[in-house]
Amino acid sequence: MVTIGPIGGSPPLSYPSGAQVVLAADAPAADWHAARRTGLGGSDMAAICGLNPYTSPLEIWFAKVGQPVPRREDPVLGEAALMGHALEPLIATRFTALTGLLAVDGPGTLRHPDKPWIANLDRITEENGRPGVVELKSRSSYALKDWLDEPPVDVQVQVQHYLAVTGWDYAYTAALIGGQRTIVHRLERDEELIADLASIADEFWGWVESGQQPPVDGSHATGQLLDRLHAHPDREVVVADALTVEWLLEQRAKAKEQITAGEIALLEAENQLKHIAGQATDVHIRGELAYSWRPQRGQISWKKAALAANPDLDPEPYRGEPTRVLRIHMENQ
Repeated sequence: MVTIGPIGGSPPLSYPSGAQVVLAADAPAADWHAARRTGLGGSDMAAICGLNPYTSPLEIWFAKVGQPVPRREDPVLGEAALMGHALEPLIATRFTALTGLLAVDGPGTLRHPDKPWIANLDRITEENGRPGVVELKSRSSYALKDWLDEPPVDVQVQVQHYLAVTGWDYAYTAALIGGQRTIVHRLERDEELIADLASIADEFWGWVESGQQPPVDGSHATGQLLDRLHAHPDREVVVADALTVEWLLEQRAKAKEQITAGEIALLEAENQLKHIAGQATDVHIRGELAYSWRPQRGQISWKKAALAANPDLDPEPYRGEPTRVLRIHMENQ
């Protein structure tokens, strides 16, 4: 059992899994990037599970085998990452204020002794002499609903990966939402999920070790990666396998038909709901609000603005059709 420095006046930290600190927290950035290439981290696990909208399994594979890929030029995402890192001390302080628990810096890069798993913990806490993980996040106000009941699935995967590396049995997440609200959740170690993640990680790392690319999936992140990889074509024609291309074209045509049919079915259902509502704004079933169809408020169209600025105008050409917004209120709808 590996031990390192204590939390406050407590005994030194222990890692029941036998994890080792392979890189200090203040190591140079180049060393940190080199260490990341030797194993799968928490954010890597979320990506190879298909839970990261910005990074695909294929991009993680390129990084692990040392093949460079064109960088994503997105100043908005870059700023979000920069600010998220800068806000970590503030979020840690709020975590302590809300829970009464310490949140001390992580020890550096940890590595599982038997698997190519690594972990860089944001903070570490302690309950009754038992250490635990603290994962800090900063999210926009639009993400509030994703954090109310529990952390999003990608964060749960990340945290369970850290528990697998450390051998600890609990973790906290603290998310600063919209810069105004901090939401804290406590997560227990989930052996079933950890086992599932191990299977996924083993398969993926097999591709890394063999140099075989993982299958191309249907994520937007993979599509954007392929766009970047092949942004500058240097030849006009490639001769491909006819059966493969014909099958893919057929699948694409079927998918488009299904999308069209789905859009028609969606519109038909919404029109039927509007017909049922009629002149009412709210529709109740079984004593609960099922959906609403209410006038849209708070928007001033250019037509209204024109009439307000010129009272002598003939209002008829400027009359717009009333707008009502259909909102589904029942859960799982």
